[in-house]
Amino acid sequence: MKTKIYDLTDKSIYDEAIKQAALAVKKGGVVVFPTETVYGIGADAFNVEAIHKIFQAKNRPLDNPLIVHFADKKDINLAASNISDNALKVSEKFMPGPITIVCHKQKNIPSCVTACLDTVAVRVPMRESARDLIRACQTPLVAPSANISGKPSPTAPEHVIEDMNGKVDVILIEGRCDVGLESTVVDFTSGEKARILRPGGVTPEQLKQIILLEDSYKPVKQLSVNETPKAPGMKYKHYKPNAKVVCLMGDEKKIVDYINNRTALENNLTAAAVFEHLKEKISCDYVFSLGNKDIPQEAGNLLFYNLRKADEVHAGIIFVMCTDYKGIGLAYHNRLEKASDEIITF
Repeated sequence: MKTKIYDLTDKSIYDEAIKQAALAVKKGGVVVFPTETVYGIGADAFNVEAIHKIFQAKNRPLDNPLIVHFADKKDINLAASNISDNALKVSEKFMPGPITIVCHKQKNIPSCVTACLDTVAVRVPMRESARDLIRACQTPLVAPSANISGKPSPTAPEHVIEDMNGKVDVILIEGRCDVGLESTVVDFTSGEKARILRPGGVTPEQLKQIILLEDSYKPVKQLSVNETPKAPGMKYKHYKPNAKVVCLMGDEKKIVDYINNRTALENNLTAAAVFEHLKEKISCDYVFSLGNKDIPQEAGNLLFYNLRKADEVHAGIIFVMCTDYKGIGLAYHNRLEKASDEIITF
């Protein structure tokens, strides 16, 4: 397949790029577009044949549900039914933004979107170009992350092109993603208290200010082969680069010593992702920054990017430091633990 690639930062072609991407969707095609979280791969939410093209492009299991994306929060009832007052409060406060709500689904939503469940996940992306595209398509878009399933989600143009060039009709690029981690997914169908199924850019602390929420995010137990996840990221191995990933938690000095001692024993190229103030203390072949330790949003934005960089330099192993669990640090931990081959605490 010949993929058309448009750079939306070139404002002279912005309108034409959106038009061509929307035309591809209307013809039953698949397009890649930027959001504030990660790049997404989208198709008409009501076109079953087009939706199956997403699964094929990503090599995604069919029992992994998709999120329906809207240009305006007033339209989410096209996919969701019996939306609770708490769900409406969250949508009013955080949409557009990195939040996905799980509600009961409308009957017209294809079963391949929801993995045959009676619930559906919906969101409104913050990135203006994403909403412009959805408006131009004149239909909501189903859109998981635009990566090969199991690999780190793409947050930069070069990474999404690497994964999807030749597999989709159009790729829209627009620089790095703002958040760098997928949206928070909140389930409003399981009882009085809402439940976080996947942590993300909207934190538990923020949600607790307006709704009743389960006391803390509890990692979902490993689902069996016969169980269907209610939201993406709950069942299958995710975010894994080719390099071996070692997650390191705890005392900074012990972490630095461990990285340097183990690096000396490695036969393959080594990489590390550490906070900026520690970079000069690391003796790996490649050292990547996680930004300022006191600004966890920076680490969140750089996690997937650094995992991808490890593969670009052909590292055999990458050591990755953890943030605190506070705020978006919870989402950072969630993604890093899923990507890790080893988790070591000091």
